[in-house]
Amino acid sequence: MSVLVVGRGFLGRAIAAALGPDGRLVDHAATADPAILDGVTCVVWAGRHPALGTPAWRIEADLEPRLARRAAARRVAFSSLGTRKVYAPSPRPLDEEAPLGPRDLYGRQKLALEATLAAIPGLRLTRLRVANVFGFERDPRRSSFFTRMLATLSAEGEIRLDASPFTVRDFVPVEAAAAWIARLARDPPQGVLNLGSGLATPIGELALAVIEGYGRGRLVIESPHERDGFVLAVDRLRAILPEAVLDEATLRDAAIAIGRRLAAEG
Repeated sequence: MSVLVVGRGFLGRAIAAALGPDGRLVDHAATADPAILDGVTCVVWAGRHPALGTPAWRIEADLEPRLARRAAARRVAFSSLGTRKVYAPSPRPLDEEAPLGPRDLYGRQKLALEATLAAIPGLRLTRLRVANVFGFERDPRRSSFFTRMLATLSAEGEIRLDASPFTVRDFVPVEAAAAWIARLARDPPQGVLNLGSGLATPIGELALAVIEGYGRGRLVIESPHERDGFVLAVDRLRAILPEAVLDEATLRDAAIAIGRRLAAEG
């Protein structure tokens, strides 16, 4: 078995590490190689076009559908890492049949990518709709919840939240997400699958856990309004992977560990 992981970013590197000798990590440019799919049983597309989420993005220029068409022709399974942002906002847990209705450009573009992939004849496609994956990431090119937190905590001694600390979101430590995606790549279920913890975690709790691990700092609330809250229903994920279970203590411990690493590395 050989799983091709495309995208050398935060999550792609973690998935390749979880796969061990079964995985091969490449960047986007490598997909132009005519022999890139030789010996491959599954592709995990973990990268993203640099213009995705901006008006400059064009689906015709995105390399993911191009490789997917080649995978379909060779009967290679294809797992696409999508986003929960394709769903319409809801106070209820979002299952795979929940109404679609992206509220931002990134979500609309990812939904367009999903539709393009789903229309490829013969493609053995798994569409993973992923919750908020977090870990120790400080890449200034990314603008995730955790990259922003770590940047301001390190530089200014504070974490600033632009939403109420009581806003709940579905978070998954990168190590858990990568392990689950690696397992799914070995036996792709096909269809749509949510990948999250299924836990409604207040963002303020994780921020305070990072500060606790860091050993100093303060939490600044810039807005009292709850914004962009969501929880994924993960019944199907757990039916396929019974080990895909997390609890609140695991999430908190992961956030504390990130704060400690930030303090150690400066």
